Amino acid sequence: MPQVNIFRWREGGGWLVVSGGGAVLSEDVQSIEARVLVLTHSQGPIAYIWAAGDIDAADAHMDSLQELGARTGYLVDILTEEDDVLFRQLNEAGVIILGGGPRVDVLADALSGVVLRAIEDAFARGATVYAVGESAGMLAAYSVRDDTILPGIGWLAGALALPGYSADQADRLRDLVYAHPEAYGLGLAVGAAMAFGPQGEVEVWGNRQVTVSLGTPGSSV
Repeated sequence: MPQVNIFRWREGGGWLVVSGGGAVLSEDVQSIEARVLVLTHSQGPIAYIWAAGDIDAADAHMDSLQELGARTGYLVDILTEEDDVLFRQLNEAGVIILGGGPRVDVLADALSGVVLRAIEDAFARGATVYAVGESAGMLAAYSVRDDTILPGIGWLAGALALPGYSADQADRLRDLVYAHPEAYGLGLAVGAAMAFGPQGEVEVWGNRQVTVSLGTPGSSV
């Protein structure tokens, strides 16, 4: 795994981006997504996984990406589509988006098997994996759902991600890290994102309101 300071992430040929979500037409989110499009190495299409949200919101998000000049893309139904179709849709993608939404449990259950293998293969070859809002926790080592700490897929090793973070949640984030002292807390505000590149790049995008907590007094930055 590449490592810069406390950040360690899955090795691959593409960018790994986790965001705190936000209105897709907001200036901050548009800034984040413009960076996603510019920095993506692969020329494949955009594959949008909408399991955590709903298809209408995903469709509107895809429209906003088109307005930014994105390449062609499609929505991926990982809940009902056949495995061979899913593998092809995700494996050939240049950008794979894990859309936000309240049904993170549904996404977590489906983000395994052929779906995860296809994403891993695409990322290894240069696809960008971009997790939005509630879905960002799934890429971390630990995902927080209703104050319950559950395992993520661990692409951000040691991270306990809290999307939609605000300054008044500092104590909550620190308390969550206390439960896993081997981890660090990653608070992602609405309109902010962290991006991890294939050459060891670590960047903060959008409004740059990202908080890292080591779970000890005075340790949030």
